[in-house]
Amino acid sequence: MPPKPGYTSYSQSLDGSEMSPEELEFLIAVSSFQRRTGRRYPTWREILYVAHCLGYRRVSDPVPIGKPEPPPELNCDTG
Repeated sequence: MPPKPGYTSYSQSLDGSEMSPEELEFLIAVSSFQRRTGRRYPTWREILYVAHCLGYRRVSDPVPIGKPEPPPELNCDTG
């Protein structure tokens, strides 16, 4: 079956796969980088390079990232 016009592997509708336009742009840019360089698993430095090429810049001081919490429906500690 030929691919549909405008279809990418990132546009499948699966639960939890909804993406913002910025996320989709980033995924397509990384995929393009992978095809262009032949690297299936880019390094973090290469991922930062892709983000930089998309125009992302640090505009404020970093904020510490807290411990990730599971979604409320998966939290076993509540009862």
